[in-house]
Amino acid sequence: MLNSHNTNHNNNSASNSNYNKGHKMHLKSATAKATIMKHKLSKFYGYGWMQVFLLLTVLVIGNQSAWQENIRPKLYVELGPEDVLKFVGNESVVDHFKLVTKDGNSLLIGARNTVFNLSIHDLVEQQRLVWTSPEDDTKMCLVKGKDEEACQNYIRIMVVPSPGRLFVCGTNSFRPMCNTYIISDSNYTLEATKNGQAVCPYDPRHNSTSVLADNELYSGTVADFSGSDPIIYREPLQTEQYDSLSLNAPNFVSSFTQGDFVYFFFRETAVEFINCGKAIYSRVARVCKWDKGGPHRFRNRWTSFLKSRLNCSIPGDYPFYFNEIQSASNLVEGQYGSMSSKLIYGVFNTPSNSIPGSAVCAFALQDIADTFEGQFKEQTGINSNWLPVNNAKVPDPRPGSCHNDSRALPDPTLNFIKTHSLMDENVPAFFSQPILVRTSTIYRFTQIAVDAQIKTPGGKTYDVIFVGTDHGKIIKSVNAESADSADKVTSVVIEEIDVLTKSEPIRNLEIVRTMQYDQPKDGSYDDGKLIIVTDSQVVAIQLHRCHNDKITSCSECVALQDPYCAWDKIAGKCRSHGAPRWLEENYFYQNVATGQHAACPSGKINSKDANAGEQKGFRNDMDLLDSRRQSKDQEIIDNIDKNFEDIINAQYTVETLVMAVLAGSIFSLLVGFFTGYFCGRRCHKDEDDNLPYPDTEYEYFEQRQNVNSFPSSCRIQQEPKLLPQVEEVTYAEPVLLPQPPPPNKMHSPKNTLRKPPMHQMHQGPNSETLFQFQPDGYNTQQSYRGRDNFGTLRSHQVMGDNYRRGDGFSTTRSVKKVYL
Repeated sequence: MLNSHNTNHNNNSASNSNYNKGHKMHLKSATAKATIMKHKLSKFYGYGWMQVFLLLTVLVIGNQSAWQENIRPKLYVELGPEDVLKFVGNESVVDHFKLVTKDGNSLLIGARNTVFNLSIHDLVEQQRLVWTSPEDDTKMCLVKGKDEEACQNYIRIMVVPSPGRLFVCGTNSFRPMCNTYIISDSNYTLEATKNGQAVCPYDPRHNSTSVLADNELYSGTVADFSGSDPIIYREPLQTEQYDSLSLNAPNFVSSFTQGDFVYFFFRETAVEFINCGKAIYSRVARVCKWDKGGPHRFRNRWTSFLKSRLNCSIPGDYPFYFNEIQSASNLVEGQYGSMSSKLIYGVFNTPSNSIPGSAVCAFALQDIADTFEGQFKEQTGINSNWLPVNNAKVPDPRPGSCHNDSRALPDPTLNFIKTHSLMDENVPAFFSQPILVRTSTIYRFTQIAVDAQIKTPGGKTYDVIFVGTDHGKIIKSVNAESADSADKVTSVVIEEIDVLTKSEPIRNLEIVRTMQYDQPKDGSYDDGKLIIVTDSQVVAIQLHRCHNDKITSCSECVALQDPYCAWDKIAGKCRSHGAPRWLEENYFYQNVATGQHAACPSGKINSKDANAGEQKGFRNDMDLLDSRRQSKDQEIIDNIDKNFEDIINAQYTVETLVMAVLAGSIFSLLVGFFTGYFCGRRCHKDEDDNLPYPDTEYEYFEQRQNVNSFPSSCRIQQEPKLLPQVEEVTYAEPVLLPQPPPPNKMHSPKNTLRKPPMHQMHQGPNSETLFQFQPDGYNTQQSYRGRDNFGTLRSHQVMGDNYRRGDGFSTTRSVKKVYL
């Protein structure tokens, strides 16, 4: 009995020691948690103030940045049926109009299974060429897994090689074919047929381009069914097959010929950026017309193929790039300031998952040529950066140049051009920046057409730019500085035109004229038309609206800054550039550069709504576009004068916005702090719920297995020896058990954590505390203790002679196996 008492005393001491350690551990844990919480709160408030500071910094810097805001059009135009010429083709199915080729006073429109011949004057159909796929080709296309819509013959190349002849290529149910026709007065006669592989795409959704130069057809397309073999082709020459250094998943946009070279514009995955991620770059490539291929293994390969990146970006320390070219104009030649240059205009977009934006940039042909005469770019190793090639490493004769006989070129030149087709320098924008920028979630630019060098009274010339969008709108703009400077841009958006009754992407834009008067002194031109092509219709509209009866004064006419329009001081009306004596400044008032003329009476010009018939204040573009207009022939003149600033009363300055954000942030932080403080004071816990871990209602204190034995009367049999990697851990609760427990809380784990009254302790010899209850030593004579389904030893409490309660709620003693 003495031994038993000593053992119990020792067990009590050990338990008290563990109890104290547990309390210390709990206090340390609580202190650590409080410290961590304070740290997190300080980080939270620090991050909150940091975010506010960054936001304010961005706002302040943004006010000083060079980003070009969306320029409001001078006119919002919604045309009615009487102002539009329209051709809808086969109304039973979608024709998928795309190509437009001018042939005299006719327009050839390529569509699905058909070439339509329309009159330029009124878009009336004159003839049609029907070319459907043979039945066998259609069946094979369906067998290969394509749908019926794709297994048609979509016209994708249409060239007039000579008067009275037409060369046409179609997808032909994913088996491209090309036909040559003789055009007679009433029909088309088939002259020849050839395979269209590498000339025309297989899939109608693939972008392709072609140009006829010196009776040779140059094409950019894909040469296989899957679209994985891009190619620039002129029979029999082609680019390297399946070579990402030459072409890397390109989308061809346009092509033209000039001098000794043929130029191609496209966008592709940038191979020089591949080590940093995936990006799309816009390119211009060229090949020599006189290229005959090389000797031996180069006999069917270009020896003059080079390409370079087009740089359309908003300048700055960190330029903002518009990387994806969508369309390019024809080559235009004109006078820009004191320079005479040949320009190509293009529309560029940001990636689809980026900030939505579009831009118009111009590139000089001379800048493109200079880039191709510059340094090459190479990657010396798979993990190396792309760097310029030292000029000493470039072989002679220079790769990429035109030679009389390319088959006589030496191997070093041929091997070099095969692996070094990319140039190091980018082609810069001609005006050093975009001409027009739009950031909009509503639409993006898709097509462009340029009416070049429109002469104005006084002799200045301007390029008028028409841009189509994927929502069926036409944006007409001009660079008001182009006549006086080659490096300045003042963007003027003259009109934003709603042409289509329903929104659909514009697939093509062309400017056509029936004739041009040969009267240079008079300067008279045929007004011309803008041809707009969508999937379901072809539309023609006038290039200007100078004759609008809403423009009633000289100031309104001049303020349009439209090169097509000028004020006739004799007739007292706004006239178009086709009027007699157009170039004589004494008869017409116009100033495209500023929109003001000294001879015009000054006065404030208010916006006019043709539908309401009364003057209105300032309305932004989205309000105007979203409003329901009752008239389909409506023109809204907006922003005609810079004196409109006093009308804009609802504009907020950047300083006002900064103050509002700062005040709102401080108010939010204060409200959050006081709310949390008062909630914490009011929502405190009672004494019984103030447990270390309220969610679990118990906590563990670890003890090792080397503890004193339990009294022999309560001994349990030894468990089988554990494997070396298994360790048994005993968890115990260092509090006294209440005797007896309250009836309604006997089976509550929380009750075991409440301190019993002092008078209930040591009530009798049969009462036992948890401090006296210790795991037994292990020996082979002991029987196994009861276990629950989770492998945990059942806890027992002595309640008289050899009486034990077999539930698991009287104590929190638990033994668990830990597998190391």
